[in-house]
Amino acid sequence: MFYGTYDYLSFGAALLYVSTKSENDFIIKLVGSSTLCSTELVELNASLFVVPFNGLKASFVKGYLSPCLIISFADICLRDTETCATAVKNPCQQICSDIKSGGFFCQCRTGYIINSDGMTCTEIWQPEKQTPIDSKGAAMNKEEPLYSVPATRNTDVYPSRETRYNSEGEVMISDDEVVHIKSIDLTRSSQPLQADNMRRGNDENDNIELKRGYNVAEGGTDPDNLKISINMLDVVKEGDMKADTVLDPPRPFTGNVEEDVVINCKDLACKGNASCAIINEKATCLCTLGRYGKMCQKEVEVRYPKFKGTGYLALPVLRDAHKAFSVSLEFKPQSPYGLLLFSGEFSNARTDFFSVALDDGFVILRFDCGTGVAQLRSLNRVQLAEWNMVVLTRVDNKATLRLNGDRQVEGVSQGNYTRITFRLNLYLGGYADMSAIKSRVGTKHQFVGCVQELRINGHPFDFRTSGPVGEAEFGINVGECSQGVCDQVQCQNGGQCTARSADRHVCLCPLGFHGSSCEKDSPVHIPHFSGHSYVELAGLQRSVLSYTEIELVFKPTSYDGTILYNGYSQDRRGDFISLAMDGGHLVFRFDLGTGPAELRSLDPVTLNKWHLVRASRTGLLGTMQVDDQPIVSGQSQGAYIQLTLLDPLYLGGHPNYDHTSKHAKASHSFTGCLQKVVINKKAVDMLGSSVAGVNIGPCSHPCAGKPCLNDGQCKPRLDTYTCHCPLGFSNSNCEDVIEPLPTKPMFSGESYLIYRDKEITKRISGKRMDLQMYIRPYLHDGLIFWSGEDQSFSTSSDLSSMQDFIALGFVKGGLQLRYNLGSGEALITYNDSRLFDGEWHFIRVQRYKQDAYMEIDRREVVEGSSQGEYTSLNTNKIVYLGGMPDVVDATGGRFASSFVGCVQSLKLSTDYDVKLLDQAYTGVNIEQCHKWKVS
Repeated sequence: MFYGTYDYLSFGAALLYVSTKSENDFIIKLVGSSTLCSTELVELNASLFVVPFNGLKASFVKGYLSPCLIISFADICLRDTETCATAVKNPCQQICSDIKSGGFFCQCRTGYIINSDGMTCTEIWQPEKQTPIDSKGAAMNKEEPLYSVPATRNTDVYPSRETRYNSEGEVMISDDEVVHIKSIDLTRSSQPLQADNMRRGNDENDNIELKRGYNVAEGGTDPDNLKISINMLDVVKEGDMKADTVLDPPRPFTGNVEEDVVINCKDLACKGNASCAIINEKATCLCTLGRYGKMCQKEVEVRYPKFKGTGYLALPVLRDAHKAFSVSLEFKPQSPYGLLLFSGEFSNARTDFFSVALDDGFVILRFDCGTGVAQLRSLNRVQLAEWNMVVLTRVDNKATLRLNGDRQVEGVSQGNYTRITFRLNLYLGGYADMSAIKSRVGTKHQFVGCVQELRINGHPFDFRTSGPVGEAEFGINVGECSQGVCDQVQCQNGGQCTARSADRHVCLCPLGFHGSSCEKDSPVHIPHFSGHSYVELAGLQRSVLSYTEIELVFKPTSYDGTILYNGYSQDRRGDFISLAMDGGHLVFRFDLGTGPAELRSLDPVTLNKWHLVRASRTGLLGTMQVDDQPIVSGQSQGAYIQLTLLDPLYLGGHPNYDHTSKHAKASHSFTGCLQKVVINKKAVDMLGSSVAGVNIGPCSHPCAGKPCLNDGQCKPRLDTYTCHCPLGFSNSNCEDVIEPLPTKPMFSGESYLIYRDKEITKRISGKRMDLQMYIRPYLHDGLIFWSGEDQSFSTSSDLSSMQDFIALGFVKGGLQLRYNLGSGEALITYNDSRLFDGEWHFIRVQRYKQDAYMEIDRREVVEGSSQGEYTSLNTNKIVYLGGMPDVVDATGGRFASSFVGCVQSLKLSTDYDVKLLDQAYTGVNIEQCHKWKVS
């Protein structure tokens, strides 16, 4: 789309003068004779025509028209409603391009130029006989056909010859030759400038391209100051004439593009749909995004864009940014000049735009809401070849800018407008037509350096093009900053090197090794996650369909990172559940397939401190509590109420965030330590049950120093620990020897005795059982006796599982006898608060086939029966007394903890007295019973 004053447009061999009449109209003065598009142009008089602004909107899509740029008549005459498919069959000889808003235009391949009909192309590589320029600046042969070049072309694509002079010292230029000049003085030429011999170049020096017909002399000013009148260019205002740049003749080409400097584009076969251009006097391939090399013959995945001052990367059009936006950009510049960011409404940035650029090392923010430009400049210069962070915000017509934590700079745009309309892509590192916007953005240079991260309104952009997460739409000459970062790195013990940032690497160490080169193999008691770590475990599958509960103890050392993730598939859709640090807050997210729930802690969590989180969901409804913070709740979207998680469960991170749900917003791994993970009452053995893992090291904790003596087990408790002492030892670090062994064992809630003696186990299983003991309970919950097969949730999520077992224990003050012979579960309960009076109480349990009864203190009896036809109890030949490891999981949630209290005089089958300590296979935290006061 074209705006502003454009001195001349070419209609075939004729010229039109174009100027802006109003925002909606152009005034075009007919300079020669030509047939005009009557449907596009409205005649005002014999030589003036009005072109409706909207009529040109679709046709003029090539970019900003600088003065003296020649375009073809056909570009004007195209209709908005026509496309390449509907206008005529193959309307263009070579390349036809549709316009999104309607219409089309024709282009030519490299090495060809479009003819005056706007549709056919002519090869330009055949040099013709030299034509001298006479003393008056007029060409001494017949006129040549008019040529035009696309307005978006930034560099010259035409051949050149050595400069030749006639006998009077004047420059001689052949028919199709192009000479680049930086400035021109038309006051020294006695002949008018013939516009049909002139092209406007768009290289970085904004050179004017001349064909035959010009007198070139010394001196001059910037061509941007060139003024041409409407009277056939016979009035000029300023400047000396100077030929500053003349291209060298072609050098012999050996065929090795990695070594040879190629002058001619026809000798350079660019790959991957790349085009060729003359840059700095040599032919250069303009590589499309994802390609690099002199011929664009190599492929590259761009994660951290690298710019050399000749390219750009285009991201999607900004959304929800018209009123306000925030931008953070981390970059490493190699030059103090260059465009970093640009977007706006129009391709020439005539209004509504914003840009971030470097000018003499300062960061310049410019923006225009439609009534005037605001400019903010950083207080200090960027650090070249170092990483810099610029943060800027805009709300309405007010903006702030801060570089590298310096004091904030503020500014306000002119006028009353407060919105910016964005229709262009967001350009990073440069722009497709710098000459069109240089006066608006304050630089004609493109960025040279690397970009590590770009966030707009909190959204981190992914600079890749492939996969479901890449956001780059197109680009030119974009490299990868991290390329080669692993070339000199050797990871030990099977580790693999990968880029962790634009200029840093990380070794991914297999489980069992850690360190910068995987050189360490220290034992891990509590896993530490480095930010490039994860542990992979079996997924939760369908074990959490209706209900999910997660208890997790963690110590974060950074504000962001994935702590737990389990998904349904790898296509970024479907069910998932996650816990993550997000800006210092803990966030619980889950999706049942029809939309996510997101629960965020009210307060941020403190870094380098241990925290406890309990997160759960029942159907659509979720809750979360962090430490003593208030409980937060939320609900997932849609109508689905079940959660299915078929992928592996990951702790501390993920091997490929492209495979995580987009609603999980996961992109970084956790940095910190995980002390405990419990899912649906089942403790997760993070390392012992792992399938794979990367970069897991030991967390600093008292347990790492092995404080428990005599083979005691250290159990972390946030910043502290407790020791689980083996039989015969006690005290805080198991340092005391118990002699003699207790005769009346006391259980602390973290205690148990295990029996494998055949004389004991055979009296529990089978069709009949008779058990007698005395108990002195202290707390109202706790498992006293258990024998049977594992009832864990991993085996079955149904509490009426068909696994055989028998159990005795307290649940909320009620003494429960539970058993299952394989065809249904029995539950017999006795409630009496007198059991907690601190005295000994007699308990007897008898079972014969499906029927059983429970006798308390030889005076009260309760009874019941199991379902089904099975009559015999089959166990795993292990008996637990006083509790067991992982009570909740092993009992399928039937009991919440181990017993707290004392046991004595255990008898089986009326005549077999069990020696509680002597016959125990092993035990933990057993001491002699003592009487406590009842509160």
